[in-house]
Amino acid sequence: MTRAVRTGGRGGRSALEHRVEEVLARLGEDSRAAGIQPNAGRVVVLGGGTGLSTVLGGNPALPGWDAREPEGLVREYRNLDVGVCTTDDGGATGGLVRRLPMIGIGDMRKVMLSMVDRRTLERRYGAAVKVLPIIRRIFTHRWEGRAPRLEELRDPVRVLPAGLRRACPAGLRAAFAGLTAGLDPEVAERLRFPGQCMGNLLLTAAMFRGAKRADRAPPRAALDAGIRRVANVIGAPTGRIHVATDSPGTLIYEYANGVVATGQSRAARARRGCAVRRVRISFAGAPRAHARLLERLRKADLIVYAPGSLYSSMLPILLTPGVVEAIRANRRAVKVLGANLWIQEGETDMSFREQSRGFWVSELIEAYGRNIPGGIQGLFDVALATSLDTVPGSIIRTYALEGKHPIHLDRARVAAFGVTPVEASLFEGGRGPRDTMLHHDPARFAAAVRTIHEGCCRAELNCRRKETRRAGPAALPGPRVLTGASAAARMEAVRAVLAGKAIRPAGLRARLEDFLWRHGDVPPEHLDYFNGVRVVADARWARSRDWDNVLGYFDPESRRIVLHEQVLKTDAGFEANFAVALGESLLGRYIARKGWRDIPSGACRVYEIELNPRDRRGCFLPDRQLKAYLKTARMLPRKGAPLEYWRPVTRGTGFLPSGIQFGLMYAWMLDNAFVPSLDYELRMLLWPASRLLPYQVRRRARHRELVNFFRRDVFRNG
Repeated sequence: MTRAVRTGGRGGRSALEHRVEEVLARLGEDSRAAGIQPNAGRVVVLGGGTGLSTVLGGNPALPGWDAREPEGLVREYRNLDVGVCTTDDGGATGGLVRRLPMIGIGDMRKVMLSMVDRRTLERRYGAAVKVLPIIRRIFTHRWEGRAPRLEELRDPVRVLPAGLRRACPAGLRAAFAGLTAGLDPEVAERLRFPGQCMGNLLLTAAMFRGAKRADRAPPRAALDAGIRRVANVIGAPTGRIHVATDSPGTLIYEYANGVVATGQSRAARARRGCAVRRVRISFAGAPRAHARLLERLRKADLIVYAPGSLYSSMLPILLTPGVVEAIRANRRAVKVLGANLWIQEGETDMSFREQSRGFWVSELIEAYGRNIPGGIQGLFDVALATSLDTVPGSIIRTYALEGKHPIHLDRARVAAFGVTPVEASLFEGGRGPRDTMLHHDPARFAAAVRTIHEGCCRAELNCRRKETRRAGPAALPGPRVLTGASAAARMEAVRAVLAGKAIRPAGLRARLEDFLWRHGDVPPEHLDYFNGVRVVADARWARSRDWDNVLGYFDPESRRIVLHEQVLKTDAGFEANFAVALGESLLGRYIARKGWRDIPSGACRVYEIELNPRDRRGCFLPDRQLKAYLKTARMLPRKGAPLEYWRPVTRGTGFLPSGIQFGLMYAWMLDNAFVPSLDYELRMLLWPASRLLPYQVRRRARHRELVNFFRRDVFRNG
């Protein structure tokens, strides 16, 4: 790497960037502008989601993918391995993870399809131009309004239109049928639910082939064998596509305000109004990175981090034990970070550094530094970012109106981390910039990566690494890897607890299960403190409206959760009100007596409660923690009466009794949209003390104490 490259990060564009742009400028006339023959170097690509499959071989979900010539990294490199994220729990993949103890395989499905080798298809089945549309159609087929039928699982070609079905070669039809042959009936039954994708079912069936029990995760050998079987059928390379780990894992997000949210799909739905601070993984069993992936990382000449979801695709791979160590041990490889083009809602839509909207490439690097033990040292040499200079301002403005904002390259700050910034035109405007959104073009991304790889010499790279002035923020303290039950095991426990409860009307039980799936922070033991759920009509609603307008509550006498009939009309209303009532149920019968006492002066009155003895409370919180909560709720212990608490309340001011406050706070911890009024109050957690008045600083400290209490003692996710 020349001196011009090393100094380019401090202002002008480097010689390497000019070289990349020269190659990209010729791609329209010469599709092999990056190199006549595929590079023989050993390459490992890491990632997940659509970004990974796109840069490998193009996004198979886009129209016309199967009619175009192969493009992407699979065309530029003949010796390429892929490490795929396995913590996906959203959409169709989430439905499988919910029902079976398995890794998330949705990203694997996309990668395998994007890497199909057309020459292999021709050798096995005939003309690839006829076979590839059949494979793509089967692999991407989705049942929206119904569950797949058993005959469709046994003969996947049945999902094709009549014309494609007749055109399917007999050998291909038999190969697809062989993937689900001999499947355990219980596993097959768990695969049959609406919204599923055939490619996911084929992969799952192949992985569980020969399994005797549906409640145990398939071992690594079974996973590898299943992936190999599916790859053989569709013409994808075998032995080159690796799951990051065979241990089912659940992502745990921590936000800047201290709240924790469990589950990858939660990141897309959560709108905490603040940035993600870090992500951790809870594995079912001892996690181990795939041994072959680690070997390939240690021997690679080029390591590419594909553009993808920062917290839900990229960091989970690097947090898998062994992966970062293997990357750092390889000092000869060129390591290229493919920077995201757009922010992602729920992940990179809020700046952690500035606590505001927007994100920079340097903040992507800082996030790696916060989350990975040892920071970014030895992980990145080059940050490859998309140049927006050639995108018309009208397009950027249109996207901005839709809440879509680009991630800009701040080259000086990136260079200060010891990472060389390279900005290039990585999207293809000629394909129609408004298909959905401007994305990385696989051919341009691959050509840029190859140009960087071949333009960097190892001696210069080592020199650049030694010039690092600062390695980004120090990693946050605490374990990055935890152990716990798989998502499927948790849901089995949830169903077992709910089975013993009286829940009316019909259909409500399924809604409760859906709620508890979407909110993985609720442990099954939180369901032990109510014995049923009932819905009452408006005329029979007995709840006082003096303190709140919540349409769900816990009745300590009957130990039932009571919901107003109105909440069943919308999912949002049902979830919000049930969450409040579920929180209240954790306090059980903690109060023996409550009431008001007037003060002679008349300026205020006193709210008083008397606790039940410990053995009569039926409370989730032990005595010490219950009293700690009452303190955070500003209830004062009465001297000489250990079970009595009181609080003065100025007349005319608002007041929340401790039980209602507990329920509201519980719901807010699950989703701030459940309690908008409380969310407004708690936003001061994000404000620096310098912007607050003294009394607000004290209030913020109380709010922080309350959040920490719920995180540590209620959800036990400290």
